[in-house]
Amino acid sequence: MSQPARLVSAKILEQVLLQRGSLSTQISKQIAEVDYDEQGLAKELCFGVSRYYPQLNTVALSLLSKPFEDKDFDLYAALLMGLYQIEHMNTPDHAAVHESVELCRQLEKEWATKLMNAVLRRYQRERDDILENLAAQPSMANNLPKWLVKRFKKHWDAEFDAIVEATNAHPPMCIRVNESHVPRETYKQMLAEQGTVSRETDFSVSGLYLESAVSVSMLPNFEEGHVSVQDESAQLAASLLAPKAGERVLDACAAPGGKTGHLLELAPELALTAVELEPWRLARIESNLERLGVSAELICGDASTPEAWWDKVEFDKILLDAPCSATGVIRRNPDIKINRKPDDIAALVAIQASILDATWQTLKQGGYLLYATCSLMPEENEQQMASFLARTENAEECPLNTLAPELALTFGKSVSHGVQIFPTLDGQDGFYYCLLQKR
Repeated sequence: MSQPARLVSAKILEQVLLQRGSLSTQISKQIAEVDYDEQGLAKELCFGVSRYYPQLNTVALSLLSKPFEDKDFDLYAALLMGLYQIEHMNTPDHAAVHESVELCRQLEKEWATKLMNAVLRRYQRERDDILENLAAQPSMANNLPKWLVKRFKKHWDAEFDAIVEATNAHPPMCIRVNESHVPRETYKQMLAEQGTVSRETDFSVSGLYLESAVSVSMLPNFEEGHVSVQDESAQLAASLLAPKAGERVLDACAAPGGKTGHLLELAPELALTAVELEPWRLARIESNLERLGVSAELICGDASTPEAWWDKVEFDKILLDAPCSATGVIRRNPDIKINRKPDDIAALVAIQASILDATWQTLKQGGYLLYATCSLMPEENEQQMASFLARTENAEECPLNTLAPELALTFGKSVSHGVQIFPTLDGQDGFYYCLLQKR
């Protein structure tokens, strides 16, 4: 039996607020409880509250005499949803209040109905004064957690305004055309014939930006592997690594398999090994490769302990798209605004370093490792590379287009090591690349 969209949304957001999994994971677990016609509303509420969480949270806390306890975070989710509907949806204010009060009953917390009604009605009455009093807080001015604002200003002061604007925007839909099946220009025409307007990506030779996002079912020959959904920055990985037939390549931390598939599109005769820690994520890689009609050796294992899965035959090239803070793709994963914490960075840096050291041992002399993250944090990127180069005598940084000299490096910003790419309003996500060779 199906459940109301707002009830399921509150339960999803409760789990995210309690840090019991990502938004995408919780949606995939619970969205089937909502009627198909109502799933769009549920997703809008979940993604919307996450996207505007720093502002909504600041407002909500100012309205409450004391914060909700963990056991009542479903009610806090309901309050945030009510504020989101008043501020960012076409829901009439009175309807947003009524639905939020009803949601308390659906959550079987009748005692909270008067509180919910009073808080939201106060916000309606005093909205302008409340927002004016809170306007100076960084979380309100930038719609980002205070610690992230400080980090972005510290590291990227000149780019700060553009980063904030792009981070808070809805991400554009970017696709990668499988040119082993169809030329990009031909596919662009196929889209146009069905009324979908697209433009070519600036840096990737295979990408198209869609003027408006569409369901993958609306992409011509999607199931036949003609095209994949992948951001332009991520599309650069396979091009920079320039795989050749017969080479032995490792894709470490490979899920969800977008770059794995792209490598095989460029070189179907590649001997590719894809490693992923979690079985369910490995299944996603398998599904993606099956749709593209390509295959790889898929291993469920930890990239930081290759002794458990490596056959001792060295790799010619390695793609290490390392676990990271994902601070360059917040607009695609807005729950990062809720769940990412300052202490996470140091922990991630340690994980990245251990994977770097371990996978480097599997690379042959003269081979190349492309290090990548979707982070904007120098600790995870250029500083990570500086530390690795300092402790690894046989590692040398190369120009990013060493393996693909035809690729014009007009994207991003050259930093002390590698290239930092920033998110742009109608373009690419934030990303980082550095190419290393084993001397």
